[in-house]
Amino acid sequence: MTPAFASVSSGRRAALVVGVANGRSLGWAAARSLLSRGYDVAVTYQSDRFRKGVEALVQAEDEALRSAGTAADGGGGGPSIDCVPCDVSCDDSVRALFAERLPALWEVGTGRPRRLDALVHSVAHASADAMKDGTLLSTERGDFSAAHDISAYSLLLLARHGLPLLSAGGASAPSCASSSSITALTYLGSTRAVPNYNVMGPAKASLEAIVRGLALELGVDAHRVRANAVSAGPVGTLAARGIRGFTDMRAEAEARSAIGRNVTAEEVAEAVAFLAGAEGITGQILFVDGGYSAVAGPVVR
Repeated sequence: MTPAFASVSSGRRAALVVGVANGRSLGWAAARSLLSRGYDVAVTYQSDRFRKGVEALVQAEDEALRSAGTAADGGGGGPSIDCVPCDVSCDDSVRALFAERLPALWEVGTGRPRRLDALVHSVAHASADAMKDGTLLSTERGDFSAAHDISAYSLLLLARHGLPLLSAGGASAPSCASSSSITALTYLGSTRAVPNYNVMGPAKASLEAIVRGLALELGVDAHRVRANAVSAGPVGTLAARGIRGFTDMRAEAEARSAIGRNVTAEEVAEAVAFLAGAEGITGQILFVDGGYSAVAGPVVR
């Protein structure tokens, strides 16, 4: 049964960004963009290895909000940001995220859960053997399975456990209830052969197929959940450093893009935040790569 949601006097929406490793993560840029739009935001880190770094980011952002007088308890009644652990390779960790950690974080004193308006999937991983030290042809079964498990299946797992909080509740929902959203981050290697992208190409293709499938399954009135993906140009994140020849990849994207430069993490994040509130868009892959994916060959300027 879909729960009745607690009302929030501030009227603020809530967003969860899964997969922040450091300040260069696309997930972190997305969290900041959602904050700027008035969402209360929770970000997740994978393990203790990333905990201190992510906590420091959150603390600095919270202090900036307070300084500006816009934090929830800083005098302005504005948005808040927090962080919680979640290892998407562990079913129990994902279950606890939605059943325990988020309700405790956003306790509103009514005994009813707060609705989750936006879920952002910013998770991808493949072993070094499968990326820097290998080729697609040489990918071992275990490395193939691990890449798909972390990079694609995790979206299904998050959607399944998060659905009770994401769902609009059908006819029992308030008439003003809008749809909630799921947005995943992907890359052009899902549909084109990209040198050195190796096993991540099939993994991202799987992720995008899951996005389309979820859009169909969850778009009905009983849930009213939209699912989309943002296909970002090459941005220098921690995950990107695991791709052999990433510097050359960025140089080519810059030379061939329609705008003559690479996109920034902030530009990608703006698209993620846009999709969170774009009521009529679902099942789509939105390219934010400066037009690189639309250009057939080298550009003469």
